[in-house]
Amino acid sequence: MRTVLMLGALHICISCNALFAQTTQKIGFIDSQVIIEALPEAQDAKRKLELLSNEWQAEIKKKRENLERLFQDYRTREILYTEEIKKQKQSELLAAEREISEYQNQKFGVNGEYFRRQSELMRPIQDRIFASLKEVATAEGYDFVFDRASDTLLLYANEEHNLTKKVLERVSGTFRRGSSNSQFGR
Repeated sequence: MRTVLMLGALHICISCNALFAQTTQKIGFIDSQVIIEALPEAQDAKRKLELLSNEWQAEIKKKRENLERLFQDYRTREILYTEEIKKQKQSELLAAEREISEYQNQKFGVNGEYFRRQSELMRPIQDRIFASLKEVATAEGYDFVFDRASDTLLLYANEEHNLTKKVLERVSGTFRRGSSNSQFGR
């Protein structure tokens, strides 16, 4: 009986301790999209990516128009072609179509140049945002910080715990100090 009482008391102590530990955790959130939109360096990176994308899209459009011309030419002259020439022209059309698909995949595919370039341009910015977030969270004693802009579902947030402005101020300061040393000017 005494053992049961001791175990019961121990269980209550552990439960109370766990409950107390949970109530002392501090949780905050940021909106990384707001921070990125406010940083000139990030906007510059977005413009560079947009220029590349537009350039590649124009090239794809040009290739598609050329394919369409080849196809129309084939359709117009199809009745004049021998079977051997028809097969050759069809093969040329398929090769042109394949080339367009490969080019598009090379530029915009999962491991394409666009995503490599995006990572190259945005990684330093994201690293600075994270470093600033960590500084703010550590300085103010936050245990967890969520990003409102990410896929993590944040159903309710008290604006009192919104760290976006503080992180933006901190990261803007690091960009001003670091911009003279950084390679963003290229």
